[in-house]
Amino acid sequence: MSIPAQVEKSTSGIWRYRSYYPFVPKEYRLSLNEGETPEVKSEGIIFKREDQNPTGSLKDRGMTYQISQALAEGEEKLVISSSGNAGISAAAYCRLAEIKLHVFVSPKIKSEKLKQIKKFGAEVYLSMRPVSEAIRFSQKTGFLNLRPSVQDNGLIGYQSLAFEIHRNLGRVDSIFIPVSSGTALVGMAEGYKTLGYLPQLHLVQTTVVCPLAGLFDKDYQRSKTSLADALVARIVPRKKEILKLVGDSGGGGWVISDEQIEEAAKKLENLGISTSAEGEAALAAIWKAKKKGKDLGEKVVCLLTGKKY
Repeated sequence: MSIPAQVEKSTSGIWRYRSYYPFVPKEYRLSLNEGETPEVKSEGIIFKREDQNPTGSLKDRGMTYQISQALAEGEEKLVISSSGNAGISAAAYCRLAEIKLHVFVSPKIKSEKLKQIKKFGAEVYLSMRPVSEAIRFSQKTGFLNLRPSVQDNGLIGYQSLAFEIHRNLGRVDSIFIPVSSGTALVGMAEGYKTLGYLPQLHLVQTTVVCPLAGLFDKDYQRSKTSLADALVARIVPRKKEILKLVGDSGGGGWVISDEQIEEAAKKLENLGISTSAEGEAALAAIWKAKKKGKDLGEKVVCLLTGKKY
């Protein structure tokens, strides 16, 4: 299936594909020109540079739709818990919407990520249990909790990844995706279902937190820390859905160590690409899959999900 008829070139960001989404009135469609990120090809791998989004991560695709819908529904104050990137993205779009945002983060958050969240004017709360604290705060105040992993509208903007990749590259065979809650994977898969097919979906996690990838990949040793510190979700609300999508696609899951991340980082550096450890882990997972004899097809996409901090 092709999609050009549904693309509005005069529309910014993910709204180019708005005919595929639940309707949001034009006056509420927020955009920082997210999406249309570069695709860099090297040695049989296509690197999708989601780190080149406006706030530095693929979270912009999801947040622009969620916050646009919240704006359309008259929400004036929002809540989110985050390991960093989602909080930065939400803060940027809330500033654009003139909505007050309350962000719950761990004290272990990288200082530069915390600085970015505050720069966009969000109210920040440090908590050892940011997810549960955000839920309680939302229940107490009545402010909408943006938590994408439990909201259907948290998936919508990520469909644009499928539409964009398909428009630019045609049918691809495999996609490697760093996964925490798995929201981006599910959203992208919904986009591909609209297109009439699923590429192999390969989820990537670390030797510290791997509740999904560990069900597929047993070749690893547990560790206490990881360079990919944004992959933190130990409880995954969409677990059954994610596992079914991966299984139906013929994909898999890969657990990656710091040593493997560091090796991939050197390769990307040689290519002139600076990206987060999560994206580096995705490249390492491609290497691991090939080493294990997995047939990935000819067009293999590696999602570089965020910028390096």
